[in-house]
Amino acid sequence: MLPWLETAPLPRPASLPPAAGPGPVYQRALAWVLAHLECFDPRHSFVQDHQLRVKPFLELVFVLNPALRVGLDQQVPELRRLTQFIDATFANYDFAAFAHNDPAGLLLLALRDEYFGVTGRNTDDNDGLLARFVASGLHERVTRSRIPFRVMDLHYALDRAAGHCQPEAYLPLYAHTVLARGRGLTRCNTNDLYSITHTLFYLADLGQSPVAPLLGADAGRVHDLLRHALAMMLRQKNLDLAGEFIMCLSFFGETDSPLLKLAWAELAAQQLPGGAMPSPTYSAGRQAELVGDAAARYEFTQCYHTTLVMLGAATLGQPGSADGVGDQPLWRSPTLTGDLL
Repeated sequence: MLPWLETAPLPRPASLPPAAGPGPVYQRALAWVLAHLECFDPRHSFVQDHQLRVKPFLELVFVLNPALRVGLDQQVPELRRLTQFIDATFANYDFAAFAHNDPAGLLLLALRDEYFGVTGRNTDDNDGLLARFVASGLHERVTRSRIPFRVMDLHYALDRAAGHCQPEAYLPLYAHTVLARGRGLTRCNTNDLYSITHTLFYLADLGQSPVAPLLGADAGRVHDLLRHALAMMLRQKNLDLAGEFIMCLSFFGETDSPLLKLAWAELAAQQLPGGAMPSPTYSAGRQAELVGDAAARYEFTQCYHTTLVMLGAATLGQPGSADGVGDQPLWRSPTLTGDLL
């Protein structure tokens, strides 16, 4: 047993079966996203803060692209509503103009081109901004960053937009990351923990490429670290990072262990009645003090990211399959046609 669980075991929610998996969490999270789709539009009043704007939409595309790559939209009809929304937003919002003023827009353009490639959308009307950026070679000269994994982030997005990904090419960048340097969990701050998860997202091509052979002798250490990190995040009720560590464990083939069963039971117990998954900074008391749009905006801005993480974690961490489409369907639930919608 992991020492983090040995000292103070997490209580198992009495209302959930011992073998609770990702299905219930996925179903309710997807229902919440579908009910709040308009809030992911960069023009929506909830995201006019300069720190948000395109961020929720960017993260929606980031989470959906891997699901589309494994054909999950053919089995989960509700995902087609997401693609319809994404198509309309790409058509009606000037992301090229945004990218001229904010470098974050370039990452979104890379995700856009990947989305177009995965869905077979017509790209004849592309603005060409991303192609000009790649032709400049600027990304090849970026080898350092205040947050090292962000360099990998850029390279991965551009490779995915081009329709190819060779994770072994990221190993020189990996050497500069928190994960490669072996920093102990007790010495990691929140940004360090996100660095660990995102580094593995790119090395594993979000589940499309085996990560253990790439890490070689270091694979065992990294796998153990992920299990301890997940236990820590569950203890701290940091559901956002818990979801990301579940995704990373799936890259090592761990999707149905006792720890994962406990994790999904705990996540289901913490999920809000409407399906949103609360972030570490969310306060039910604070939301209760607000009314109308103020309360709705608070819930969206505080919960959208963690809720999207749950979709990604459930897609990649479904027991029974290495490609994220498991034996237990994620989508068969009355919640998708019931009160949540």
